[in-house]
Amino acid sequence: MKRTLILTTLTLSALNAANAVTFTIGYQKGGIPNILKARGTLDRYAAQGITFRWVLFTAGPPLLEAANAGAVDFGSVGNAPGVFALAGGADLKYVGVSVNTADTTEAVIVPNTSTIQKVGDLKGKRIGVARGSSAHAFLFSVLQSAGLSFKDVTLVPLLPPDARPAFENGSIDAWVIWDPFLTTALQGTGARVLRDHTGLGRGDGYHLVPSAVLKDAEKKRALQILLAELESTANWANVNRATVISQLSDELGIPKSVLAITIPKSRFNIRPFRASDTRALQSLSVAFREAGVLPRNVVFGPQTYVTLPAFRSALATLGLK
Repeated sequence: MKRTLILTTLTLSALNAANAVTFTIGYQKGGIPNILKARGTLDRYAAQGITFRWVLFTAGPPLLEAANAGAVDFGSVGNAPGVFALAGGADLKYVGVSVNTADTTEAVIVPNTSTIQKVGDLKGKRIGVARGSSAHAFLFSVLQSAGLSFKDVTLVPLLPPDARPAFENGSIDAWVIWDPFLTTALQGTGARVLRDHTGLGRGDGYHLVPSAVLKDAEKKRALQILLAELESTANWANVNRATVISQLSDELGIPKSVLAITIPKSRFNIRPFRASDTRALQSLSVAFREAGVLPRNVVFGPQTYVTLPAFRSALATLGLK
């Protein structure tokens, strides 16, 4: 009997090891994934043989580069990174959307002493922006609103860690940036907002995975768990903002004075990607292609996304204990 029990235990251990999976999440500062990480909610799934690993990125484009290379299984980005990635041939699929509910989470900022007073004054100026980011798409709209194009300015491709010193030392005349970097810069440099999204429309957030994840049963299961927990986290965060501010400040070293401004700006949300969500992405792809910044136009359709079951209700179908 004892020998049988030992063999049974060894067999179960072998089965658990065979079914074990590591799922790597690419995330950025301040979003729903970051809040989920700070809460530690996913740690309990280790008992189910699922280990969630986290990798922090400063912007969406390098995150999706890592996803396309197979180093990341999931990433949350703004509206432009996925368009640029697919135009470059990346094999990624959209699986979720977070609707943007605020106009002030992204802005064009200038030094307080700058002579630039309106968008038209940007003509001939050097503007720092992360190429292929949501800020890149936002700048396109900003310039269009004043009858300008990318050809009327000098774009200086900079990720946030490099853009901040360039902004402070005068190497660039303006900076297009998102929160929490935006609010951190406003508080730390005394800069002023030249233009935010008010009157220009908002770019939503998107959640993507490498196509290979959807073909791997264990990784797809881990993805469904992640999406369900992100939805639960979004709902929790909307009614526990003080706790969110405290947790993110401790984890990221961002002053609470910054997070006290950035966290209340938006209502956190996430839902499955729908066919209708391709319209905004298609329009952005066409506009960027016409502006000469994409190598090709991307045709958005069933080949670029998957509509998964409602996230939280799907948990009951995953055989979790």
